[in-house]
Amino acid sequence: MGTKRGLFFTLTIFAFVLITPTPAYVENVTNGYPNCMACHINPTGGGILTDYGRSLSSELMATIKTKNFQDPFFGLVKNNNRIKWGGHIRTIQTRFENNQIKRGSSFIMQKNVEAAAYVRDFVFVGTVGTKEGPSERNPEKGDFISERHFALYQADNTVRIKIGKFRQNYGLNDPNHTRFTKRDLGFGSYSETYQLEVFKILENGEALLSTSLGRLDLPRDRQEKNVMGQWTHYLDGKSRLTTNILLGESATNRRSIVGINGVLPIINKSNVFRFQLDYQVSEQITTGPRTAKTKGIYGNFLVGRKLIDGLFPYFIYEHKQTNIEQSRLSMTTSPGIGLQFFPIAHFELQIEHQYRTNLTQSDNPEHRTFAALHVYL
Repeated sequence: MGTKRGLFFTLTIFAFVLITPTPAYVENVTNGYPNCMACHINPTGGGILTDYGRSLSSELMATIKTKNFQDPFFGLVKNNNRIKWGGHIRTIQTRFENNQIKRGSSFIMQKNVEAAAYVRDFVFVGTVGTKEGPSERNPEKGDFISERHFALYQADNTVRIKIGKFRQNYGLNDPNHTRFTKRDLGFGSYSETYQLEVFKILENGEALLSTSLGRLDLPRDRQEKNVMGQWTHYLDGKSRLTTNILLGESATNRRSIVGINGVLPIINKSNVFRFQLDYQVSEQITTGPRTAKTKGIYGNFLVGRKLIDGLFPYFIYEHKQTNIEQSRLSMTTSPGIGLQFFPIAHFELQIEHQYRTNLTQSDNPEHRTFAALHVYL
């Protein structure tokens, strides 16, 4: 019974954090958009779209080209020079199976409305919605939540300064936040903190410096304060390579993370290689003797091909070693296949299946499958 409860808890967490509230389709890099500012108000991507970004949803990403859905809320609201609108609705069906349990679940993942207001050189952005997810492990389901709210200062055409509550832009802006490089490193769903971020466009890339002050609504011992630096090179304008470094500390833990990620075309822009690899060193902070440092490696690698506009099948491989000095005891591998489909503008369907194996339980692999529908309002 204890094993089944533990597996059910694992499944619930898996489903709850599966999809991020601020998606970005990073494969558009290979179409000549290495910088996120062309499509998003947020300079690091995700969240509310610019008018140009809305038009690209049809012209570049959708199988069936139509402009009927270009305006917010499918034409019910019009953007203007001062106010931009958006929002998200997500539903999901999950399936988890191993030798002891088979379980499936479906529920709403996200419902919110987002707005951005331009006032001189500032943009004020915020979301209003309800906290969603599976009811079993989510007592706050249905409660009011503002996932992010921040002020963005547009110093000039190349500099943006952002302050408020939002997710730290570590690594790839991958819309699946159960990736080991997201969830296990603390950048998964509902990981927004209060931050100050400075973003600068360079001649052939971009640089970012941010500091997180933690969550004002959480106990001090669960808050990590950190500083993060990021540098990105655009290469030929259709690919990008990024390096990250983060130094963080809470009341109980100190850590450093160094990582590299990239989005690159293979032969032509229709074939995409995407990867992220991170190395973390952490140690517990105690009043007694100094504890040994734990060193871990986390990575994911994706190869996909755009068959036609809006149809993107891919192979995914994830790998983690939470303690490389005990590699066999801490190693998990997770190969899989998936498909993203944008039939019309602002509608996304995604299906993914992974075969996950922990070397300590190699005789009991996990089959993990999800099918998600995302509507960009």
